[in-house]
Amino acid sequence: MAQRLDESRRRERDQESARRELIAWVSHDLRSPLAGIRAMAEAMEDGVVDDPATVQRYLRTIGEESQRLSRLVDDLFELARIHQGTLQLHPEEVALGDLVSDVVAGAAPGAEARGVRLVGEADGLPPILVSAPELGRVLQNLLDNAIRHTPAGGVVAVRGASRPDGVLLSVVDECGGIPADDLVRVFEVAFRGDVARRRDEAGGGLGLAIAKGLVEAHDGDLTVENHERGCCFTIRLPATAATAGR
Repeated sequence: MAQRLDESRRRERDQESARRELIAWVSHDLRSPLAGIRAMAEAMEDGVVDDPATVQRYLRTIGEESQRLSRLVDDLFELARIHQGTLQLHPEEVALGDLVSDVVAGAAPGAEARGVRLVGEADGLPPILVSAPELGRVLQNLLDNAIRHTPAGGVVAVRGASRPDGVLLSVVDECGGIPADDLVRVFEVAFRGDVARRRDEAGGGLGLAIAKGLVEAHDGDLTVENHERGCCFTIRLPATAATAGR
């Protein structure tokens, strides 16, 4: 009984620490764009900035920062649904090759802007019962993460493989690898790792935590390991992944 109590207290401490870390990260990520939006709006309202080119640049930046805030709020809402157990999956038979192609096509403009080449290798996979929007969100989050941390000239690949008990989907990047101490924490809420991997982080550090939660909601698993030039995130889904959607 004493051991169980100690374990319960440890979990409570860990949860409280994660909650405080999340609040700190989100507060920072909300404060920065809001301060910029306010400053630019006041500059235009007070007439400090009035030449058309600068006004257009300010308006464009305000729009971009507003979208960033919207994505952060959406991530928080999704994470809350996962943790509260209110996430509802709507399973359907999905052709994974088509889903991967669609996600890769959607990520292509961002990859091209960073000089990263995308490769999709998931043809020939059998249909699987999953909730397509949620699995698409997982792949989007993993691709966004891989593209963000792969230097120009690198390659990010999405690969699929069929197994007797289900399928594997892997997102392989050339980020240079993740430090061993960080490797076991990359799916923690708001964890961003070392300074190098925090660079240019656009969200609240929630993407990987959301991805893992969505995969687990399909009774699957999401893991990460380093390879020679970067790291590999692997989604394991059972053949009847979404039959128990919750």
